Amino acid sequence: MSRISEQRDVQNNLINHLLAVDWQYLPPSEIVKQRGNDETQPFLPDVLRTQLLALNPSLVTEANVNDIIRRLRLIPATLAGNEQFVQALRDQWTVYETSTERERNLTLIEYEKLEANQFHFTQELTFFDRDRRRMDMVLWVNGLPVAIIENKSPTVPEAHFEAFEQVQITYRERIPEFLKYPPLMVAANARLHYAPTWNEDSQAMNRWKVENGQQTQVEFGLERLSKSFLAPAHLLAVLRDHIIFYRADDQTHKFILRPHQMRAAHKIVGRILNKEAETGLHWHTQGSGKTLTMIVTAHILRREMAQRGDNPTLLIVVDRLDLESQMVQNLEAFGFPAVVRARSKNHLQELLSSDHRGLIVSLIHKFDRMPENRILRDSVVVLIDEAHRSQEGDLGTYMRAALPNAFYFGFTGTPIDRGRIGQGTFYNFGQPDAPHGYQDKYSMDESIEDGSTVRLYYTLAPSELRVDREALEEEFYKIIEAEGAASIDAVNAILQKADKLKAVMKAPERVAAIARHIAEHFQSNVQPLGFKAFVVAVDREGCALYKQALDQFLPTEMSRVVYTAYHKDNELMCQYHLDAEEEKRLRRAFRNPAELPQILIVTEKLLTGYDAPVLYCMYLDKPLKDHTLLQAIARVNRPYPDKESGLIVDYIGIFENLQRALSTDADNPLPQGLIDLDVLKARFEDLLHTVLTTLAEIDLTDGEERPSRIIEYFFDPEPREAFIRHYKDLQNAYEILSPDPFLRPYLDDYALITQVYQIVYNYFDPEAEKRRTEYQILKKTDALIRENVSVTGYITELPHYPINRDLAKVVKADNVSDRVKVTNLYRSILVHIETYEETSPYLISIGEEVEQVVQQLRDRQISVEEALAQLENRAEQVVNAQEEQQTSAMDGDAFALFWVIKGQQLQNAEAVTNQVYALLMAYPGWGFNARLEQVVRQELYKILRPAMPGKSAKEMVAVAENILRLARILKE
Repeated sequence: MSRISEQRDVQNNLINHLLAVDWQYLPPSEIVKQRGNDETQPFLPDVLRTQLLALNPSLVTEANVNDIIRRLRLIPATLAGNEQFVQALRDQWTVYETSTERERNLTLIEYEKLEANQFHFTQELTFFDRDRRRMDMVLWVNGLPVAIIENKSPTVPEAHFEAFEQVQITYRERIPEFLKYPPLMVAANARLHYAPTWNEDSQAMNRWKVENGQQTQVEFGLERLSKSFLAPAHLLAVLRDHIIFYRADDQTHKFILRPHQMRAAHKIVGRILNKEAETGLHWHTQGSGKTLTMIVTAHILRREMAQRGDNPTLLIVVDRLDLESQMVQNLEAFGFPAVVRARSKNHLQELLSSDHRGLIVSLIHKFDRMPENRILRDSVVVLIDEAHRSQEGDLGTYMRAALPNAFYFGFTGTPIDRGRIGQGTFYNFGQPDAPHGYQDKYSMDESIEDGSTVRLYYTLAPSELRVDREALEEEFYKIIEAEGAASIDAVNAILQKADKLKAVMKAPERVAAIARHIAEHFQSNVQPLGFKAFVVAVDREGCALYKQALDQFLPTEMSRVVYTAYHKDNELMCQYHLDAEEEKRLRRAFRNPAELPQILIVTEKLLTGYDAPVLYCMYLDKPLKDHTLLQAIARVNRPYPDKESGLIVDYIGIFENLQRALSTDADNPLPQGLIDLDVLKARFEDLLHTVLTTLAEIDLTDGEERPSRIIEYFFDPEPREAFIRHYKDLQNAYEILSPDPFLRPYLDDYALITQVYQIVYNYFDPEAEKRRTEYQILKKTDALIRENVSVTGYITELPHYPINRDLAKVVKADNVSDRVKVTNLYRSILVHIETYEETSPYLISIGEEVEQVVQQLRDRQISVEEALAQLENRAEQVVNAQEEQQTSAMDGDAFALFWVIKGQQLQNAEAVTNQVYALLMAYPGWGFNARLEQVVRQELYKILRPAMPGKSAKEMVAVAENILRLARILKE
């Protein structure tokens, strides 16, 4: 039985899957020829030259083709250079055509005719830049590298993050002259993940899913995942439409759409092109990238409608001025042509009255008092951001009357279907998709499962800090439930009249007490993690008051205020006015964990449309409900390294009744990703009790025998697997709760349980020792163990058995059960092999035999006593082989072959080995070429036949298979 490996179980299978979807395989030996034996060559030059001429018959000639290739080679090795390359792939580069004396667009990829392109891939590609690096697999389209694939063994946990770091950090630093080209990377093991290159944020790594009805589903089969994502048609769609370069606060970011974004864009395009319906609602939770989905949808629509003879009018409608500016910047960065921003109501009316074709970005407010029937065509598409807010007042009515035959598609993260606003959203957009009312849904819970967002926990501040319930009821809840409010502006309008409530909230004693509580909580719970926080005040004056109060407890530079300045502001409020440039600098600085400020105090600005993944905690002191509440707290749901969740500290009491805070119904249940922190505390106690009950059956008193007793108890898989499952749940809860004082009584028990887990994990999965520890013991738990919590003695591991001539005596003398001996010997042999296999590769075959013995024991095919005897025999083989290698003239690989051949009882084993080794060296590409492999097999049979007199052909074939299997492993 062979060990699971990256080469055998992933890379070799992936080659077959790519061949099945019409990629052409070029073995490494052929790639060397294609690149002219030049390891600095990123292209397939002959293919690229041929395709440039074929795809641009009148534009590219023998006279200028080399200049175009040179221009591609001179792209800078930066994010900007990668953006230039993607623009070139999208026909956005021009070349001067002498016959017409004008610039014409250059075609590098033919997207409409798949068969006009050439798709090649290889494995083990070496590239030399600052040093030499070897990539697992590379994909080329028309001779241009478009994707890097890094493969990892299915047994390696969190393997996609290792692959991500390999590409985004190592390759970016060491071979930037290659990495400047491929727009995306892929990580393959049992699953398939993908990410944009030139983005070091590990949260940019997305898990690929395949379509299954209304929503996508996770698939664990690499075959289906790779054949769907890497199919030439789909990969070209990704290159053409789904990679986005966008600007935020004067910085460029690169993004690849997630599966739900791709799905939503194509659903809208299909509905419009096929004229299936005139509306659709897309309910994608906050933080799931609705803005980017809209951009790509508009991009695809413009092209597809133009190909059908329509020159459409597209509108993207937003409801905030800062979102309007950002949308225009993002569209321009994406390369969207003819984007016009409606400067005013009159300008928008002029654009529509003149039958403007192209894309218009506008605030919903600019439709106010718009005359009817401005455009009667049906080739008008309106994409509306935060669609639930567009139904507020009469703005939506004016818009629809002005464009009566348009298609309307709404995007929202919070379509609460209660009250006037929610019902209006579903009525106006969701009628074609009854009974649910939405064309596509991507829920908070699904986004958490995907890692697109993190789970949110909330906790109530001490009761003495919360507001008066009577004033909150009379001046907020009754009004908002009667009138409805789908925006912060609407909430502010309600609060502006709530004089009694605001007087209570801004009372000096209350503000001072809350500021003290925030400072203490931030310093003990947030700051040690390296994260940041928002304070959300009831209004602009409340922001200034909190800043003044926080400065009494924290350094002044730790916090800043962000709100809109008014000329009538009092002296206190004027102190915190920011000009546009300073606010932009502040927004950038807050996103950086190494820069100040660490706390932003806001009331309206930054509660929508601002993403700062480092934001972990929100101190909420503003009454919000339904849409506005979900939008605000979603600021803390963005993923970030080591960020397990986001936290809301509620000073209002909003979360005392979650059902009232979020008026959902039976079809739209409360999200499971929004959890009371007290519930998690109770869960932690239950898990701790469960695990301690299990461990009570083990004598964990201090002593040399303690590791043996742990191994003995968990020898059978059932109790071991249950313990590991419970421990991981317990650890996740601890990571979220720490450093809450609630944990103090449990620290010693938790530390002891963690040590037991480490023993179980290391002994029953020996290869874990060479893996990255953070994948098993998380950050805060590891810190707890390192701080030497006073547990009942630190649990030390059993010493490895020495793999030498004295092994049998040591094992026999060990005063433990045979089950413990088997476990420790198994671990000792594999650790020994992992240590020496690079210089002594013959150990690999012995390691496979060791794995087979243990698997037979797990399957109850052999007894513990038999397993122990066989493992001792394999350990003796290790010693014998090491001693024999020391006297052998063969190098490591040749001796590894010799050891396998000798074990097959062949005559003249050393001479046979020399012949086999020479054969394999004569055909270095045999492992990548079926024809060459057949030649090698036939020649191998000729070598083996005289060395195996009296043996059957079947036995000879089996020996040959063992030899070739080891040879493949040696290639790895």
